[in-house]
Amino acid sequence: EAHVDLSPIQVWGEMGTGPGQFNHPRGVAVGPDGHVYVVDSDNNRVQVFDAAGAFLWEWGGRCDLAAGQGCTDPDGQGPLESGDGQFQEPWGIAVAGDGRVYVADTWNHRIQAFDAEGNFLTTWGTYGQSDSSQTLFYGPRDVAVDSAGRVFVTDTGNKRVMAFDADGNFLYQWGGGGTGPGQFEEPVGIATDDEDNIYVVDTWNQRVQVFDGDYGFLRDWPVEAWFGESVVNKPFIAVDGAGQAYITDPEGYRVAVFSPEGELTATFGRYGFDETSFTLPTGIDVDAEGYIYVTDTDANRVMRFVPVP
Repeated sequence: EAHVDLSPIQVWGEMGTGPGQFNHPRGVAVGPDGHVYVVDSDNNRVQVFDAAGAFLWEWGGRCDLAAGQGCTDPDGQGPLESGDGQFQEPWGIAVAGDGRVYVADTWNHRIQAFDAEGNFLTTWGTYGQSDSSQTLFYGPRDVAVDSAGRVFVTDTGNKRVMAFDADGNFLYQWGGGGTGPGQFEEPVGIATDDEDNIYVVDTWNQRVQVFDGDYGFLRDWPVEAWFGESVVNKPFIAVDGAGQAYITDPEGYRVAVFSPEGELTATFGRYGFDETSFTLPTGIDVDAEGYIYVTDTDANRVMRFVPVP
């Protein structure tokens, strides 16, 4: 493949808790209006920016449901047992065509849904280790939405993918541990393309699997990456309008680009803090014009690149 030196056209963020600052940003998603939604994971919030990185608004707060800690009513009315609109180390995010925002509230083991401004709509899921339950999650890492509004979740610890309608009603699930088609070992990133095919990063099997809109297996391809099983080596994926897939290689400090057939066509990035390098690239998305957004987690920044030549 061709390694290319891509320089970002925008970089924003630094360590901190203020607007436009981050503490380990992870998932990133571009909404239909071009706004950039970033999961500011260890600040337990979502921040929203324009395409050039100007801060617009935020929402969130910490709520550890399992420990019963930190859950507060954002209106100041005392404890809020449900922790609606608050998070415990969220990882993944997706924005639907109607502007709805879905967040994988990873360590509260649930999905939360919001309107485009961050107003809470609904939540579903509780903690559990199960490969068959329709309501349990074990550390869901990412979420994707198709053109019909279906919501797909990588239920990472339970080694499966689950599908729901826009309001969180269960539709379908597939997976289970293994190396065969439709089986997973540490599924993390998930994305849909313009034809509503579903792409799943099958991390520890070092491959991407692709499924059609009826959940049927289409194909897979190997990825020469993701050799370590550390808690931060969790790759994400995005697919552009031409069907090219962009995948982060966190501990390889690069982004890999694949053709629709799964051929590696380009990589960019290396280790470092300069603007052609990464410290831990995690979340990724591509906007309608092909611009690439990457969260560089350990450098607490978001980087926007031109389309890969």
